[in-house]
Amino acid sequence: MLRHGESVANVDGLIVSAVGPRALVEVGLTERGREQARAAAREAFRYGLGAGTVVLTSDFARARQTAQEFCAELGAGEPRVDERLRERGFGTHDGGPATAYELVWADDLARRDGANEVEPVREVAARASAVLREADALAEQAPVVLVAHGDVLQIMLAVGEGMDPYEHRSVPHLGNAELRRVGPGRDLFGGVAAPARREPESPGG
Repeated sequence: MLRHGESVANVDGLIVSAVGPRALVEVGLTERGREQARAAAREAFRYGLGAGTVVLTSDFARARQTAQEFCAELGAGEPRVDERLRERGFGTHDGGPATAYELVWADDLARRDGANEVEPVREVAARASAVLREADALAEQAPVVLVAHGDVLQIMLAVGEGMDPYEHRSVPHLGNAELRRVGPGRDLFGGVAAPARREPESPGG
């Protein structure tokens, strides 16, 4: 897997997760982010990846541009877009400061699904796991790289390690344009019972 390179939103310290022109077109990579993507491709050569690599990417601009730079440097074909690799939806935090991530992760640990309209971990894990299973089939013929976003990939890594995905922040943080191998786990909850779905509490309870 490969996290997108440094984006305009990273530099501005903002959350951009809502599907629309801003995420899909406007908020792309900085020049540094493009170079990070090319550097990741050069690192990928050392892992044995090359022109035959299949790259699946989120359709968000920052991920798609990362995939394009990565593929061009690697000599691989055009990346394939898979909307299931999109950024996690951060609900009412969208457009706000990136400091809100800490609040979301605290809610994840407390299993407060749906708080502030954030996409639940269980739903992110389900779509990430579906992509992983399809990537496994593709990987029988060629190496596969998935290009996506921080929370989606952290949750995917947790699933790969057979962990409870609600504890995804205990997985070492993925930096911009960092390549990492996914573990063999595909069970969403790694043998841990899925938490009961909870509706968000009304303000003032």
